Amino acid sequence: MDAFTTYTVTGQNSKVVWFFKYDLNGLLREFRLEEGTLDEKQIQWLFHKDRFPYLEKTIKGWTAIKNLNVEVGTPNLTFETFWNAYNQKVKKVVSEKAWARLSQKDRMEAIKGIKPYDGYLSRKGIAKAHPATYLNQRYWEDNHASIH
Repeated sequence: MDAFTTYTVTGQNSKVVWFFKYDLNGLLREFRLEEGTLDEKQIQWLFHKDRFPYLEKTIKGWTAIKNLNVEVGTPNLTFETFWNAYNQKVKKVVSEKAWARLSQKDRMEAIKGIKPYDGYLSRKGIAKAHPATYLNQRYWEDNHASIH
């Protein structure tokens, strides 16, 4: 399971069910129609350029819309999610102990930081730190996206 936040949206006057999945940076990664069929009016409403929730902050605003029911699912922040996302399978026991010491917020930030860290390593040609080192030294707090 990956670290995503999901939103299931149903209309009070409709049999349509929409599913949206966002990464930890708030970008839409998946959209699907779970149930029902969109009529022309629903298509025009949903796919309007100022309304389609490409960014998670947009769908959060949908909770104020009277005729919509928005259910939020929380991201999976288990050690296995981190282990698979980090994708360097060494020193699992030590890494799991480091993970257990992190707060939920730090776990989310650690997972979010993997992609910028990997990009930095690729640009610099540097070997990847062991996962326990990444966690214990809080590498995700370094601004790898802006380091040339």
